[in-house]
Amino acid sequence: MEALAWRSPWGWRPASGNLLVLAPVPEPPLVGTGLVVRGRINSPRMLLNPGTFNRPRFLAADGLFREVRLSDPQRLIFLAETKDYPWAERLRGGIRELLKSMDPAGRAIYLSMLLGDQGEVSQAMRRNLSRTGTSHLLVINGLHLGMVALVTYFLSFWLLRCFPRLLLRVNAVKIATLLAAIPVVFYAYVAGGSPSTQRAEVMVLAYLFLVFLGRPGEVWSALALAALIILSLAPLRLFSISFQLSFAAVAFLIYLVPRLVEWTNWPKLDHPIPGAASRILFRIKEWFIVSVVATLATAPLVALYFQVVSLLGILVNLVAIPLVLLLALPLGEAAVISQAFSLTPVAQTLLFVGKLPLWLGYQVIQWAAGVPGAAITTPTPTWLMIAAYYAVLILVFYPRRTFLTWAGAGLAGLVLLTAAALPLATAPKALEVTCLDAYGGLEGVIVTPENRRLVVSAVPPPRWGRPAPGWGPLPGYLHWRQFRSLDLAIALNLSEANAGELLTLAQQFNVGSFWYGRRDRPGPAYWDLANYLGDRGATPKFQERGRLPAAVGPVALHYVKLAPDVAPALEVAYQGRRVLLLPPLRGLAAEALPTVAGSLEALVLPAELATSEARNHIMARLKPRRVVVYGDPGRAAAVRSPWPVPCQFTRDGAVSLYIDASGVSARQWRPQE
Repeated sequence: MEALAWRSPWGWRPASGNLLVLAPVPEPPLVGTGLVVRGRINSPRMLLNPGTFNRPRFLAADGLFREVRLSDPQRLIFLAETKDYPWAERLRGGIRELLKSMDPAGRAIYLSMLLGDQGEVSQAMRRNLSRTGTSHLLVINGLHLGMVALVTYFLSFWLLRCFPRLLLRVNAVKIATLLAAIPVVFYAYVAGGSPSTQRAEVMVLAYLFLVFLGRPGEVWSALALAALIILSLAPLRLFSISFQLSFAAVAFLIYLVPRLVEWTNWPKLDHPIPGAASRILFRIKEWFIVSVVATLATAPLVALYFQVVSLLGILVNLVAIPLVLLLALPLGEAAVISQAFSLTPVAQTLLFVGKLPLWLGYQVIQWAAGVPGAAITTPTPTWLMIAAYYAVLILVFYPRRTFLTWAGAGLAGLVLLTAAALPLATAPKALEVTCLDAYGGLEGVIVTPENRRLVVSAVPPPRWGRPAPGWGPLPGYLHWRQFRSLDLAIALNLSEANAGELLTLAQQFNVGSFWYGRRDRPGPAYWDLANYLGDRGATPKFQERGRLPAAVGPVALHYVKLAPDVAPALEVAYQGRRVLLLPPLRGLAAEALPTVAGSLEALVLPAELATSEARNHIMARLKPRRVVVYGDPGRAAAVRSPWPVPCQFTRDGAVSLYIDASGVSARQWRPQE
């Protein structure tokens, strides 16, 4: 929302800029609605873990630097309107009404393509699109606007050719170019003017401008002009994921497609292919090359941000893009224009016709997503690996290849392979227990000296305002560590707050088995996890009904029962040295903690037990030699005050404990590292 004023301790003060509001409302309000938000304005938080998603930078690229999270819908107050809504919003509302009769998948895709609204795209749809490399269909990008401009240009040029006398007085190319710019601007305006839409609009208009000047071959100039305009208006767009993907794809299309088309010319035949068939085959070959190049150009960035690379994307895009973007999208845009002139029956007819290619395109996507091996889950590449990959791609197809270019390509390939294989060749020499910075809960990764891997999760009761299920820190950290398999996943308590994250682990990693100590109020995310694992014969096992592995290699595991309504704690022992991991205790007093025999090398406990009042009881009952505090301790001096033993807070960065025969050492990760 656009901020106009905020209430300070000294009264209402004017404000400017955009504010991200996360509120439990069925759908966002109409554009132009007056709102009063009763909440605390905060900066977007970034978890301090290696491999974590840089959410503040992602939001800053779209001009969002502050956010408000609301748990109560009553704190979002809609003001009475004294004037009508903007014309564009009324038009968007009319399009939504026309799409109500369409099937859910077609409606969700049309809402995304025409209005930039992805609110109805289900998780299953996103997974299908991701596995087939067609997620770009949901985002209004240069491909969407380019297709609209292309269809309008050729239709306009064809109509102008029908009037030979008119061609003697006007330049048909320039007229068609001007006409092609009109639906591009209209499309971007109706779609709401999101940052990605604005970027795509600038890219397409920059190229149309060069075509109007009679210099259509200056594609590098068009790309540079678009980048200059976008970054001049908003320099932080450089860190936008869509900006990087779009410019990488376009740059390599300009660089590689002409060379590959020339290198793959059809051999001369004794009986040449007829003219029409030859042109059709050439266009199919050209379209296939474009799909290959776009996939190769964006593969490392897709692996960096999404950890999924589609193997069937090249073939699926050959079918999906013509059906969705060349047929369904222009018909949908024509329906929007018809609705703008109050021609509702015409708009209904166009959408009725457009839903057929849209349905066919999604059926192809859905079928391909179900093919085994349609996509692979990749570890997160480093920027060194990405630079080496692009160096290989550039040097192998360099226009004038010499010994130096081949040597450079070989060296870049060697760097790429070494950087990818190095994490796999190293093995830990001690037991490693890593506690990650998380959204209030315990998220840990245990790696044994034999390179066996366990993950531990325990979360406080779910509440609105937390990130969506699956956005926990575990997947990003495990991808950063280049792990592909996990031996064990232990949820000390299983609820809506961590079921989505465990589902992400099940989908992206080979997990040996899932165990949980307590189940709290199951909901949709829990049943999604149970159904997904049940289909694969790996249903989560309850600790009291099954036999939790007592050891993983030389590392012993033991559940410690704390209270009837509290999740159990997990004790990890190696070479006689023990580490105890306590879950969020839901108000359980420190006096109720059990007394353990001997002393602990390390204790991992929630921030609610790190107060000065509870500290003496903890030291007397558990006798830890080192303490790690997870959760948000806030600014309370009682929590941050010195402990009698070394103490580290995961809120300051992920903490790794290394246990061997000589004792325990700790290392805390810092963002600058």
